Amino acid sequence: MEQSRLRELEARCIQEERAYCIAACPIHVDVRSMMSAISKGDIKGARKVLDRTMPFPEILGRICDQPCLESCIRSKAGGSICIGAVERFCIENSREALKPPKLPSREGRVAIIGSGYSAMTAALDLARKGRPGTMFISGNKLGGPLNNLPEDRLPADVLIRAKESLEGLGVRLESGKEIDAAEFKEIVGEHDALYVELEFHGIENFGLDLEDIDPTTLQVGEKIFAGGQAKDEKYSAMTQAASGRRAASSIDRFLQGASLTSMREKEGPFKTGLYTYTGDVDDVEPVQPSAAVYSEEEAKAEASRCLLCECMQCVKSCDYLQQYKGYPKRYAREIYNNQAIVQGTRKANKMINSCSLCGQCEEICPNDFSMASLCLDARRHMVEQNHMPPSAHDFALLDMEFSRGENFAVLKHEPGKKESSYLFFPGCQLCGSCPDTVEKLYTHLREHLSGGTGLMLDCCGIPAQWAGREADYSEIKKNFVDKVKAMGSPTLVTACATCHDSFARELPELEIRSVWEILDAKGLPEISANLPRQTMSISDPCTARHNVKMQDAVRNVAGKMGFKLEELSHAKNLADCCGFGGLMFNANPELAEKSAETKGNRSENDILAYCAMCRDNIAASGKRAAHLLEYIFPAGQSKASEELDADAPLARPNPGFSMRQENRARLKSRLLESVWREKSVTMPEYSAIKLHISDELRPLLEKRRVLDQDIQKTIMACENSGKKLCNSSDGFYLASYRPVRVTYWVEYRPVGDGYEIRNAYSHRMILPGDKDE
Repeated sequence: MEQSRLRELEARCIQEERAYCIAACPIHVDVRSMMSAISKGDIKGARKVLDRTMPFPEILGRICDQPCLESCIRSKAGGSICIGAVERFCIENSREALKPPKLPSREGRVAIIGSGYSAMTAALDLARKGRPGTMFISGNKLGGPLNNLPEDRLPADVLIRAKESLEGLGVRLESGKEIDAAEFKEIVGEHDALYVELEFHGIENFGLDLEDIDPTTLQVGEKIFAGGQAKDEKYSAMTQAASGRRAASSIDRFLQGASLTSMREKEGPFKTGLYTYTGDVDDVEPVQPSAAVYSEEEAKAEASRCLLCECMQCVKSCDYLQQYKGYPKRYAREIYNNQAIVQGTRKANKMINSCSLCGQCEEICPNDFSMASLCLDARRHMVEQNHMPPSAHDFALLDMEFSRGENFAVLKHEPGKKESSYLFFPGCQLCGSCPDTVEKLYTHLREHLSGGTGLMLDCCGIPAQWAGREADYSEIKKNFVDKVKAMGSPTLVTACATCHDSFARELPELEIRSVWEILDAKGLPEISANLPRQTMSISDPCTARHNVKMQDAVRNVAGKMGFKLEELSHAKNLADCCGFGGLMFNANPELAEKSAETKGNRSENDILAYCAMCRDNIAASGKRAAHLLEYIFPAGQSKASEELDADAPLARPNPGFSMRQENRARLKSRLLESVWREKSVTMPEYSAIKLHISDELRPLLEKRRVLDQDIQKTIMACENSGKKLCNSSDGFYLASYRPVRVTYWVEYRPVGDGYEIRNAYSHRMILPGDKDE
């Protein structure tokens, strides 16, 4: 990733943008952190927040005029937070934090003419920067108009302590100075920079014109800066503080010889780029104080109304983004750093490979930030640089090759036809999940589509793209297009949303129709008419988020069957991933399981899916789920007069990896025999080995990605070679076998007509002296 690309991505993620109130505050007090601390009863922590930003918090915390109030997003849900009242509570009930250390003095003599709050702020900030100046005060008291406030609002000793703080930082105070034009000129000559407070009496005699003051730098002469508020303006403590702070920054830059204007766009109030969703926020009215100052309970209650504004919308909806305790901007930096590593551990590999690439985040983000694009680009780069470990996607790619190989792949015209107007492509996962339904669906299509409906059993190749293997994926796409063209370029009829989406994006030269559009237009078989009516929640697959035609057709079909449908909170373009997409299940099985559980638990109803992997993964999570096609073409039933078992599709277990491959192979064999009257495919020799696997062991094998055929191959190889260890106490053998890259270990013993399996596992280590078999 180029650094320019990183900067572009960082700019898209708005999570680190200032909260509305902070951006609107002239000095950017971190109101969000203060409210968070107060709501937890951490008054000391809240005081630290104010001390970090406020000049003389003992003053401003008591009299803040809240110019940020109108920007408070809580105003849309009950009323703005009473920020000033909470600040005052904090100040009244806490001690001043430790003062920052006094910095060594730097060159440059500075003068401040004025005694008001802007002059005090300028003097304080300059002193903290190592530039303590001289304050020329017209009267005898520091604070100017602040001295007119009542004692119960601003105690007199607060201004006394403020004076002591300035003197402690090296600021020299000259009081009783009624400065005329001549004396002003003398002060200018004796100092290297000067700040003049607008409220200072006689300023009009200094030859300064208010219209000449630069609004960004407050410069009004070669080394003269002026700020504060004109005499006729309504007094604002926050405006005073911001003006004094801006002037101090300008004077410091001026004395350094630095630019007075660079990087000052966000000084003072500005419009934040943050977005905070408030659609689910309840209206709660502000807490009314029982006295002049909030009690602790009242302050906590009011602070608890704060929404602690942030974006995080994509994170709130995505288990993957939550998993790594960050947000897209932070992940972009981690991925950039991960790619920059030449030697060493790439700690972000698992994070990169765990994204489902579903695109939900891009839909939610107001700036279209796509973690899918970011992670997929990173995977491609890692593959190109040989930095992608084979184990990251090995199992999924082997499963893809199985589906593309002789055990499953079929390409045929409809029996008795020499050409096809349509080519049915059910996809590998639907065939692995419910092969009986696929067989009946193909029969239905042949009966209702004219011009011949061919069959193509294969894999669309999307796992290769998900794995970042662009060269492999390009070859698969070319091979796929060649096969379709060889059939006369018929319309491709898809039953899988993922296949449909990948073809639409990657192979625009193909004509594609969803089987759902055809079922909606051509009608349903009579057998579906006996289905008991029930309410279910329709679950959209993430790969159909932009396919409105498919979404509508599915709902139309379900409605015609009598289903009463309810929408999930994350439906259509906001659909969750079930954990299968992007090979999440391969890189991060635990996260995949959690994603499936989240998707299923979006509703209390049973789930009605139209994606095989959504259905199976949700079912595996413990939620009742069924595939809509199983109700239209129920397994084991062929007559319309037969009463349907509505619970059968809901009760069907997740077939698991081994059974998926078995189902695909058997479907091919059955279709060749029943439709084309061809001899069944000869099954490999190892498939004759019968395995006895307990219900307790089966989930463990599934988790370890050890297939039945892996165990069968291992047993056959070791029985033929005799290379096995025997445990004489129980008769179990321990044997290993490495067919390609993975070494399989199996504990087994002969029993009756087969072998009892006690344990099996695998590893991808290649030891010195090992050879591929």
